[in-house]
Amino acid sequence: MKYIYSVKGGIITLLFFSAISFFIPGSGSVEEIKIILTISTFLFAIMAGFFISRLNTRYDKMIDLVAMEDASWLAVYKSSMFYGKKFVDTIRELIDKYYIVAYDFDLGKHYKYTAKYFYGIYDELNKEKIKDEKTLAIFTRINVYLFEIEKTRNRSSVLSLEKLTKGQWTVLYLLSTIIIFSIFFLKVPGFYSHVTTVLLSTTVVLIMLVIRDLQNFRLTGDSILTESGQELFDVLGKLRYYNEDMIKNGTNKVPSYIEKYRLGLHKPGEEIKIKTIIK
Repeated sequence: MKYIYSVKGGIITLLFFSAISFFIPGSGSVEEIKIILTISTFLFAIMAGFFISRLNTRYDKMIDLVAMEDASWLAVYKSSMFYGKKFVDTIRELIDKYYIVAYDFDLGKHYKYTAKYFYGIYDELNKEKIKDEKTLAIFTRINVYLFEIEKTRNRSSVLSLEKLTKGQWTVLYLLSTIIIFSIFFLKVPGFYSHVTTVLLSTTVVLIMLVIRDLQNFRLTGDSILTESGQELFDVLGKLRYYNEDMIKNGTNKVPSYIEKYRLGLHKPGEEIKIKTIIK
């Protein structure tokens, strides 16, 4: 199913409410409905404001963690060059596979699936002999970068689990439904009432969609900082990699300037299947 982000969803909702507004006459001013609308709007505003604030903080933290991990991986790769071509080629392949698998899962969900490639770098590092102070310094530096990567991996994994519960979503759905129903019930004949009803109802739905996008780390429609990791493939001398399912459902997209890239699909317990695409 294609992912519809908040702005596109808001436009669809606007058109939908504009259409049905002509067929729902409304009953005009009713005191009981006004009271219900006031209470439900107040509760919705408090809950939605709290959840947006909390999820936005989580969203910003995840952006920092993703950027830090990408930078640390770049530092690991560059530092590995001091150990010679054979070692750097091995590290390049491990990082490449790590990112391929990481891009086959939602943000923060790839921890256990990328573990073997991450720990594989430790195994390769331990095979190298420390000959002098220079190699000792490089060995220590790479270990520090790997330690930082492990911290960001753990924090990203934990943050990805922090979501609204089914009960919280249910309360928001109930309140938003009551608000929209009350708005349409209070509608009266006239252009102003029609426009206000449509815009207020659309705004309520748009707020719900923004909360959903923040929770899924897709505020703009794409998963956050995808380009940052893709640029690491460029540094490694590898073609960029995109998940086939995520391209189809609109979660990610291939930039127009990319003429050649790898398209693949990886499932837990299965080998990575990759094909090269040339536009």
